[in-house]
Amino acid sequence: MSDSDTTQRMSVRGESDGVSKFVAETRGHELVMDDPEAMGGEDAGAMPVEYLLAAWTGCLNATVRAVAPDFDLTVESVAVEAAGEFDPRKHLGHAEEPRAGYRGVEATVDVDFAEPVEDDTLAEFTAAVEERCPVSDNLAAETPTDVTLQRE
Repeated sequence: MSDSDTTQRMSVRGESDGVSKFVAETRGHELVMDDPEAMGGEDAGAMPVEYLLAAWTGCLNATVRAVAPDFDLTVESVAVEAAGEFDPRKHLGHAEEPRAGYRGVEATVDVDFAEPVEDDTLAEFTAAVEERCPVSDNLAAETPTDVTLQRE
């Protein structure tokens, strides 16, 4: 099977709805993004960098559940917490350094398995989850980007 037979194209479309508020839509789902008032927004939604963490937590949950059968594990529940250090100065035009994005991110995944899991199995399972999680892959590996600005 070729890559073109299995590759799915994802897309999101959105429009500005105020100074920093942005409303995006994908597959009929609405995502509202905004900056906190302290950063000039109205705080009408999570910041895009918070959505990135949310995407990662959701993807880790889905990947835990997708990988578990390969290890003959039954998952009862999953809870994920993610965090990262973000300095907004470059984004806001106040400094050239540090980088505009997260300096690093970390996640803690609490999995309640139906049966006891040995330490070595848990280590292999964790490695498989991190390797197979698409958002983990995008965060850890350089993903080419191509932005085109157009005048209306």
